[in-house]
Parts: sequence; structure tokens; C-alpha cells
Amino acid sequence: MRFLKKLKEQGIPLRSANTVMLLITVLVTSLLIYETFQSLGIFSNLSDMTDAYIKMQRCADELMTASDYLTEEVQCFTVTGEKRHMDNYFTEAEVTCRREEALRIMQEEAGDTPAYAQLKEAMDDSIELMQREYYAMRLMADAKNYSSVPPAIAAVELDRKDKTLSPDAKIEYARALVHDQEYYDKKNEIREEMQNCLNALETSTHQSQSQADTAMKHQLRSIRILTIVQTAAIIFVLWLTSYLGIIPLLKGVEKIKENSTLPIMGSYEFRYLARTYNKMYEAFKKSIASLNYEASHDKLTGLYNRAGYDLLQESLDLRSTAALMIDADKFKEINDTYGHDTGDAVLVKIAHTLRSVFRSEDYVCRLGGDEFVVFMLHMDESLAPLIENKVNRINEVLANTSDGIPKISISVGVSFGSQADHVNVMIKHADLALYQMKEAGRAGCTFYHPQINDHPI
Repeated sequence: MRFLKKLKEQGIPLRSANTVMLLITVLVTSLLIYETFQSLGIFSNLSDMTDAYIKMQRCADELMTASDYLTEEVQCFTVTGEKRHMDNYFTEAEVTCRREEALRIMQEEAGDTPAYAQLKEAMDDSIELMQREYYAMRLMADAKNYSSVPPAIAAVELDRKDKTLSPDAKIEYARALVHDQEYYDKKNEIREEMQNCLNALETSTHQSQSQADTAMKHQLRSIRILTIVQTAAIIFVLWLTSYLGIIPLLKGVEKIKENSTLPIMGSYEFRYLARTYNKMYEAFKKSIASLNYEASHDKLTGLYNRAGYDLLQESLDLRSTAALMIDADKFKEINDTYGHDTGDAVLVKIAHTLRSVFRSEDYVCRLGGDEFVVFMLHMDESLAPLIENKVNRINEVLANTSDGIPKISISVGVSFGSQADHVNVMIKHADLALYQMKEAGRAGCTFYHPQINDHPI
């Protein structure tokens, strides 16, 4: 109480109070920043470990996939005698080299670890098994009297006994070499080594994750403690400076603070500035996101609008894209009969149905009025029946009036990018097909055919 009385009577220089507040804030904030960066470093390391685990797991899977592919090709060769299977085998073994690439990546990521050792052992066993496969292919090549074989097969020397076998006996022996129990036991051994590799990867990753989790908990505990210390220091400084006659200033700033809800730590002035900055930053982000969405999407249906449609055209792979020009049949009559509100409800229903029937990877756009466009990705002419089924399904849904919305149908013109040399040409083709559909006076879809559609409109 005597201290409080002295404060009221004599006071403390504001500069001294501000200096103390600054030192405390800088110290605690620096510790918080340090602990935060430490936490970010731990999190980054954890993320890197997870990425490395995924990459190494893919390497293990890739090695097994390549090994199984070699097995499949050599078995097909000994069964069918078709030389292309032997060529496929050596393309994988000597050109593609997926096993070697997987092993190289694993060595870079894992280094000298049990997981890499297991993968290396599986690779060695796979290479050892290839000698048996080479021998089987040499037998088959001799039996078929192939004049041209890969150098690795030509270098295989048959046993004296095997050389004397008849062609049929050589074929039978070749098939046995890659189909008998001994061969499959060796394959299973490779698979077991691969599984041991994956188990070692999982164990190592879990251990690292556990260590990172423990370190992260320690960092968070330190951050909580520093937060409490900083809060206590701020409360004390505010209490102290309030006795120095700056309450009016604090009240003025408090009114500005009422517009923010973010908790900020540090000196009062710093908290105010940071809060204001955060508010401006959040408002900026929200406005940018809102502007981007509104600029590229139709307000009524939520589909891409004309601007979004223009942007999408720039990213299309023409060779694997289909364009669907869509027009709502007799939409004007619905507007005239039921009013624009019902017309809007019809457009929303059409948009919802298009989104539900087409895939999430497809782009659905509304160009205006009752005109829609859909870009279907990874499409070619062979999938035309699929597109037709989708259009029929859409018209079935639109014909259902149980939701109180009038019955409507759509007409669709379809073209494929493989028939055009530019996006605009593909769109023009789809428009020509739609025109033909509308001329026919029935709902459904028609496909662009150069011999049929290439005539003036």
C-alpha cells in the first residue's frame, strides 16, 4: 500500500516504465519466436520424414512391380513363343530399368539402413532369378529357331544335355523353369524380402515420428509457459502504467481494439498494431478470394461463367477432351408461362443435375441464359455411348417434376478434340452438332461428324 501511495504521489517516469515493458516484451517474444521456429522445424522434419517414407514405399512397390512384369513376360514367352514378350522383357530389364531406378532412389533416401539392405537383397535375388529366366528364354529361342535374339540371351550357353533336346522338349523344359515350384518359391522369397523392407521402413518412420512427437510436446509446453509469463508481464506493466496517468490513452486504443477478435501478445501498442494488421490482412485475403470466385463463377448456378470458361480453354489437352454444347429445350416458354423465378429454379436444377452426372474432373460452365458447356477430360470417340447415357440420365432427372419444378429437357451437341486442331474449332464442331440436334426437334445428343456437319449454318 505504501508503494501504491508513493506511486500516486511521486509517480514513475513513463520512459522507465516503457523501457521495462519493452525489455520484458522483447525477451519473452524472442523466446516465443525461437520456440515457434523450433516447432516449425520439428513439424518440417516430420513432414519430410513422411514424404521420404511415401517415396521409399513407392520405390519398394516399383521394384516388385517391375519384377512381376519381367516374370509375366518371360512366362508369356515360354507359353506362346511370341518374340514380342522377350523384347518387352529386355526393354524393361535394359532400357526402362525400373528396379535399378527404385534402388537408386531408395539408397539416396534411406542410405545404409535395414530397409535399404532388404530392398538390395530383394534386388540381388531378382537378378539371380533372371539367370534362370535367361536360360528358359534361350531354350525357347532355340526351339523356335529364332535367328535374332538379345545379346544377353545369345550369350547363354546351354548344357550339353539340353542342346540335344528336341524342340518340343526344350519348350517344355523352358516352361518348367519359370513355372515350377522352385521358381515360385524364389518369387515368394523376393516378396518376403520386400515385405521386410516395408516393415523396416514403417518401424523406422514410427520411431522418428514418436521422437518428433515428444519434441513437439516439449516445445508446446515451453510455448504455453512463455505465453503465461508474457501475459502476466503485460498485465503487470499495464497495471503499473495505469497509475502513471495513461488510462485515457488506453481507453482510446481500446475502442479501436473492439473491431478485432484475435488474441495478440506483447506490449499494448504492439498488440494494437498487430491486431490491426491481422484484421487488414484477413480482410484482404477474403476480398481476393471473393473476387476470384465471383469473377469466374455464375452467381445463380455456381458453375463456371464466361470468364471461367475462357480461362479453362487455355488449360485443356485437346487430344483427350470432349466438348458438349448444351441448350435447354423450350426454356423461353417456361419463363413466359411460369415467370423468371421458376426459370431460375429450372436453371439451378439443370446445373445441379449436370454436376451430379458428370465427373468431378469435368468442367461445367454456364455461358448465359440457358446455354451450358461441359468439357469432359480423358475422353475419346470410343466413349461416345457413355456420353449418350449421361445425357439420357440428365433428361430423366429433368423430366421428374416431384420437386415442383416444371419438366424440361436438354439438347446436346458433342465434339471431340481429336477431330480439331484448336479449342475454338472443337467448340464450333459441338455447336454444329447442337444445331443439327435442335433442327431434329428432339431432346438428346448428337455427335459431330465431318462428313455430315461440315456445311454452312
